[in-house]
Amino acid sequence: MKRHGVNRSFLWFNITQFFGALNDNLFKFFLVFLLIALRGDQEASNIMSISGAVFVLPFLLFLSNAGILADKVSKNRVLVWAKLFEVVAMLLGCIAFALQSEIGLYLVLFLMAAQSAMFSPSKYGIVPDLVEKEQLAKANGYIQAMTFLAIILGTILAPLIAPDDPDKYIIAALVCLLIAILGAITSFFIKDTPAAGSDKQFSFDILTDIWRTLKGVRKDSYLFAAVLASAYFLLLGAFMQINGIPYGMQELGLSEKSSVFLFLFAAFGIAVGSLFAGRVSGRNIEIGLIPLGALGLFLAAMGLAFARASILPAVTWIFVLGVSSGIFIVPVEAWIQYRSPAKLRGNVLAASSFLSWIGVLLASALLYLFSNVFNMSSRDGFYVMGLFTLLLSVATMLILPDFFVRFVALIITRFCYRLTIKGRDNLPLEGGALLVCNHVSWVDALLLSAAQQRRIRFVMLRSIYENRYFKPFFRLMGAIPISPDDPPRQLATSLRAAKNAIEEGYMVCIFAEGALTRSGNMMEFKSGFEHIVKNTNYPVIPVYLGGAWGSIFSYAGGKPFSRLPTSFPYPVTVIFGEPMSSTSTGSEVRSAVAELSVEYFELLKKNRRPLAETFIKTARSNWRRYAISDATGKILTFGDTLIASIIMANRLNKRTPGEGKIGILLPSSSGAVLANLACGLLDKIPVNLNWTASASAFESAIKQSELNTIVTSRVFMERYPDLKLPENVIYVENLLMNISDTEKRQAWLKARLLPSRVLCQTAGFEPDRIATIIFSSGST
Repeated sequence: MKRHGVNRSFLWFNITQFFGALNDNLFKFFLVFLLIALRGDQEASNIMSISGAVFVLPFLLFLSNAGILADKVSKNRVLVWAKLFEVVAMLLGCIAFALQSEIGLYLVLFLMAAQSAMFSPSKYGIVPDLVEKEQLAKANGYIQAMTFLAIILGTILAPLIAPDDPDKYIIAALVCLLIAILGAITSFFIKDTPAAGSDKQFSFDILTDIWRTLKGVRKDSYLFAAVLASAYFLLLGAFMQINGIPYGMQELGLSEKSSVFLFLFAAFGIAVGSLFAGRVSGRNIEIGLIPLGALGLFLAAMGLAFARASILPAVTWIFVLGVSSGIFIVPVEAWIQYRSPAKLRGNVLAASSFLSWIGVLLASALLYLFSNVFNMSSRDGFYVMGLFTLLLSVATMLILPDFFVRFVALIITRFCYRLTIKGRDNLPLEGGALLVCNHVSWVDALLLSAAQQRRIRFVMLRSIYENRYFKPFFRLMGAIPISPDDPPRQLATSLRAAKNAIEEGYMVCIFAEGALTRSGNMMEFKSGFEHIVKNTNYPVIPVYLGGAWGSIFSYAGGKPFSRLPTSFPYPVTVIFGEPMSSTSTGSEVRSAVAELSVEYFELLKKNRRPLAETFIKTARSNWRRYAISDATGKILTFGDTLIASIIMANRLNKRTPGEGKIGILLPSSSGAVLANLACGLLDKIPVNLNWTASASAFESAIKQSELNTIVTSRVFMERYPDLKLPENVIYVENLLMNISDTEKRQAWLKARLLPSRVLCQTAGFEPDRIATIIFSSGST
């Protein structure tokens, strides 16, 4: 899979497995439809039971050796062989359909299942060979989505293609043959993959082989839990599917055939949930989705158990069941593929599939037990399976508490903040690293966690860590407390804990300023982080949080939480810099973070607007508030300031046609503010001159700025009569003299109603253009 798209080989693989899933589904339906037509509706249950058993049996018989084969030879070669075998099986199927041979049809179904069993370990085992690790979860999302889309399509097409006349089922068989041929053709476009090189010998002692594999898997508790979760998922899915038919008939009043279509909503939900899980996982396998999916499965099962007998609630809960299934199974399958040793991946996947098919048999046994032994209704069946799934939900939360809590925090953070993330590829996909970040707000740790998928161990102030309300959460997330007031031995212990976390493969983050900024400016970095990576080769990654200053969790505007949010969701940018050497000093890392801040402000340019336009929006939202007061005692509100600026701009424009710059020679006063705003409204550059400069410097400033016009004041010029001005001098007193009521009303209407982009003559605005020129005395 390419960094920004789908690898062509993986695409051909997914199309190949799509054709396989579609053909399995169609062939089973055609077989059942024909045999029911030949033997009568009263035999429907027996035909369904026998066909189900025939289809499951090859998986139990051949999966173990299929896993060994997948580890011995190239997996893409196994896929091609399996697809060619499918073509042969479908040729035999055409003969069986033409002869209407019941034994022949069951034999071909057995061959189809055997082909699928040989295909299965290589199907999932080849995925890590076709895509990078960071695309593994997304790839599994695509596979699950395409598989269940094939099931949906097969369920819809089967009744449409199947003829009413049993003698014409050869047409349906030819459709299956065509699909098999297409699947065989697409399999040749899957790239060659290296053989894992396993030396394990084939064996028909199936149970012993499976047991040995599972015994080896148990050494990795997370992998073993994923294998069991995958098996339970298929057990639950199979039960929900076969229990859905009596549920539709008993509770919803549907016919047997109509009840089958309820599964379509679940299949569509699985496709949606799978794509969602793949997208959310991003570059990593998002384990936190597993408890969420398990919880959704529990709620959906209980919803079906207690929902009123109506189509809409039932279909809704079935769809939720499907979505939750997709969310649950994608990270589980991706984790099994990733965690399995390369040389044993086929064996592990075969053992996992074997347990899954045992789960399918158990589902049938449970349905028989519930309905025939305990006389339970289909609604009761959903209730009992819901309770079992509740146990699974609790178990996943106990096994994966930090994953789940981190994922929930990620969802909340993503909801409250609109994150823009740059440089995510600079983070290692696995292995230790030290993140060094500026510290702006109380939620910086959550923002960093939400900006990428890996778990981060944060070094935090001990005073915050010891908060009795949040300490359980901090402990769960593996935070490392530290304080500048700690005695030397305790400081060394904290730094050693951070180093150990990196060596265990975690990313550790430290806010090297040691405290939250009170001004928005970045403080000096303390050198403590240098000791964490001293004498190691782990990378130091500079990180910059842009935009968090100004949020309600920062000290912008005073105490945090003292005001309402200015926007929702609040925009924040997280930039990960290029990895630095472990020998980098505090000043070097601070410089790198400062350079990232420049990149952040460059990103803001695309949304930047002229200063005058920004002032218009500010004035309109603060119309009656005071804006200006000066030494003369003049006080103007924002509304007064905007109206006066518009009037001054109209008059100034008539006297300065075609001029790009206007000189302003005024002291700090309301007149100077209005003159600068008027220039901004006219898209002219105000040049603020320094009257305290020497005569030569003053003349040089006028010459450098190519000024033809200067706005000043008569009163002011009486104090500085020796200043040499250009010929065109405009006095501010004249600009604001004799303003008629009509002129005021027109200016008021413009200030209130005219769009800001129309009021400002700033067509073709460029963010990097000059806003103003200031010749300062050097003391300001």
